[in-house]
Amino acid sequence: MSGGMFEEPTDLKRNASLKLTVIARQLRAHFDQSVVRLGVTRSQWTVIAVVARRPGVTQRIIANALEISEASAGRLIDRLCADGVLERRAKDDDRRAHAIFLTEAGQAITSQLAGIARVNEDAAFAGFSEDDLQRLNELLDALSENIGKSCVKPLVSS
Repeated sequence: MSGGMFEEPTDLKRNASLKLTVIARQLRAHFDQSVVRLGVTRSQWTVIAVVARRPGVTQRIIANALEISEASAGRLIDRLCADGVLERRAKDDDRRAHAIFLTEAGQAITSQLAGIARVNEDAAFAGFSEDDLQRLNELLDALSENIGKSCVKPLVSS
């Protein structure tokens, strides 16, 4: 039986998985709509966020953090440098690599992004108590850990 108090555990897991997927999409779409006035795309603001959290980060680390190719990260960094949001500086310990930093304009955008995120989070979590948020974070951490531990084997061996 589906729906109601006799729902099978498999159905509950599937339902939760689908809800997480939809909620993640809704959060991204709402945030993207909120930041459009800043003139940055999702790809750009994610790079800005990585650099804001880790000033002096390399292109390779940005690519890994965002799960994109180094070439894609490089194009995004080039665009943001041309727009005056980021700057490349030579790394002291590796002449082949560059450290990426926010400019003053980039720091201003970061402040605006943080404010927009705060407003969106307040709306998304309206009515949640601190205990609710703590429990939700614990559950999401456990879910993430389970996913990290699982090793999905391919259906067809090569």
